[in-house]
Amino acid sequence: MSSIRITQSVGLGGANSLNDVKTVQTALNKLLKLIPPTQALIVDGRLNPRPENSKTVAAIKLFQSKILNMVRPDGKIDPNGRTHKKINEKLIAMVVKNNFKLPIACADVQKLSESDYQDIAKELGCKVAAIKAVAEVESAGDAFFSSGKPKILFEAHVFSRLTNHIYDTSHPSISSRSWNRSLYTGGVQEYARLEKAMELNVVEAVKSASWGRFQIMGFNYSASGFSSVEQFVKAMFNSERKQLDAFVSFVKSKGLDKYLLTLNWAAFAKGYNGSQYAQNKYDIKLQKAFEKYDKK
Repeated sequence: MSSIRITQSVGLGGANSLNDVKTVQTALNKLLKLIPPTQALIVDGRLNPRPENSKTVAAIKLFQSKILNMVRPDGKIDPNGRTHKKINEKLIAMVVKNNFKLPIACADVQKLSESDYQDIAKELGCKVAAIKAVAEVESAGDAFFSSGKPKILFEAHVFSRLTNHIYDTSHPSISSRSWNRSLYTGGVQEYARLEKAMELNVVEAVKSASWGRFQIMGFNYSASGFSSVEQFVKAMFNSERKQLDAFVSFVKSKGLDKYLLTLNWAAFAKGYNGSQYAQNKYDIKLQKAFEKYDKK
């Protein structure tokens, strides 16, 4: 949606035809990030029997107040009026910003070689087994699905936080205020959840997934050596080596490389996966994986 067209006025004192109201509700849902704490509107083409109490009218007023700086917002959108034009301006700007699409999956992905691991271990000053341990625990040793897409896990609680919780009610399967294991669909089906979130907010959606062999969260793109999350995602699709390079940049930027050197798995786990790492025995799994590879 790059702009909207309405035939008659919508809101307080408006004609409020079913299709026009639906159009406005859809547009406002696209712009929720601009008008917090507004929750996603039900797109039904209807206003409250008392329009002054309508959530749609409240959203219009908030848009007028926050974006148009109207001292006395009237809660009404006239065709080609000031509010209508500003909504279209913001929608067009959003399309320009959010036109990123996921790269096409590659059937012949370049995989890591033993020399890749050795090069990186030398750069980090740690054992090869330490890097392989992280790879195994994070992604069961596989960087890509059979489809050629990089492994991901979409985190609904992260998407909720990054979008100010505005989709929690309307899209509970992909936006949840708290972590909920039951929301995961697993495997390549996680892409269906990601793509659904991308329909709402492209940038925050890709930030809300963990990517590749080392399952780095998209919001950590800068720490992983990229200037934008879009560049980060493209690298995740490109090759296992680029995923490995992102991992190196990430652990260095977070000061975690020293824990790989000293094999302090608890400290590494806390820095890499957060303070709740012990609940999933993340440090213990890392230790066991390291011991397996260190014997080879």
